[in-house]
Amino acid sequence: MLISLAPLRDRRDRVMGYALSAYPAETRGAPLSPDDEARRTLEQIPQLSRMVGRSLLVPVTPALVRDGTMTRFASLDAVWLVASEALDDATTRRAMDRLIGSGLHFALQGFPEGEPLPPSLAGSAIVLDAARTPARLLERHVRALLEAGLRPLVRGVDDRATRHRVLSAGVLMYTGRQLTRGAAVAADRPTEDSILRAMAILAAFSDGRPPDGSFDSFVREDPHVAASLLKAISSAALGVRGPRSVSHAITLLGRDVIIERLVAVTARLIGEAAQDPELALAALRRARLCDRVGTALDAAPHPRARVVAGLLSTLEFALASPSPLIAQRLGLPPALRDVLDAREQPLGQLLDVVDAMEYGWWDDLVMRCRRLGIRPQVVADAWLETWKSSRDELGIARTDSF
Repeated sequence: MLISLAPLRDRRDRVMGYALSAYPAETRGAPLSPDDEARRTLEQIPQLSRMVGRSLLVPVTPALVRDGTMTRFASLDAVWLVASEALDDATTRRAMDRLIGSGLHFALQGFPEGEPLPPSLAGSAIVLDAARTPARLLERHVRALLEAGLRPLVRGVDDRATRHRVLSAGVLMYTGRQLTRGAAVAADRPTEDSILRAMAILAAFSDGRPPDGSFDSFVREDPHVAASLLKAISSAALGVRGPRSVSHAITLLGRDVIIERLVAVTARLIGEAAQDPELALAALRRARLCDRVGTALDAAPHPRARVVAGLLSTLEFALASPSPLIAQRLGLPPALRDVLDAREQPLGQLLDVVDAMEYGWWDDLVMRCRRLGIRPQVVADAWLETWKSSRDELGIARTDSF
């Protein structure tokens, strides 16, 4: 199964968990039934739960509810998502009551029509779809759920206007595309300037040229980046005594090692500018994913260019600035400028694949992978691996759950 995880955000924009989306990979023989697809997805839940360190919202079919398959995963931090219509079946209702009594947690997909919900579902999350529900009806549904003591969760919040509308209606959690930082997030000009300088120096050596003295000058002239780099370098095992300064670290380790560490430092700064740790994770994950999957491209760009492309794809969210304007400010080479603009070249097309993977746009993923000659399963496997490695690289620990 191909797996994607969409952040679930609360009213303060904190990530409280992840909504899982699954899609059957290419299989030989007859297609899997929905029940078999769900069972195959469940086999990955223990690994995913350990990887993300937060609650998972996992779709399951009524058949899995009735046979109690989820009891195998009772110790995991998971909420099982069932279609609201499934409650029309008395056997499914009884099975759900029994599982809730044993400690499992459920959410419902879709506004529950008809009979009142069982008392066991009091306070449960109800998932509504902003993309498929007229705005006024969505607002009425949200208010009705809140009055009933339920917790509306809206998916498909893909623009700032929709986000404002659902939060004004009282929605407690939402999920959708990554959005640019809101007006409530104060601009941090020193951090933004450091990000732009770091991206400029990374782009300058993205063709694979060895870093030269201009890299040393960049570090000396940006104390914010220098301090962040020194902290990242000192956290590695370098013997009893670590480097006294970044210049000392360059002498000890060489410029190639330091410029590689700058990638994670820049990702962290991107998260700081947006006041969103999730964006730091996304920036580094995209950088590492572009590097890994980009090896399959014809005439694959240099690894540094692939990494820079991944970081560039998150700048508009952190800086709240249009991508073409960012490209102009950085003076990027053509292949990297294309990443922020038309995405007509292979590196830009790779970022379209990454977007489809991040957001679970499965049909789009399959189509774009076919265009680049990459198997979707290769992208999905690399995405999961880079998720874990990026969390480790950034030192992200477990936090709140929904």
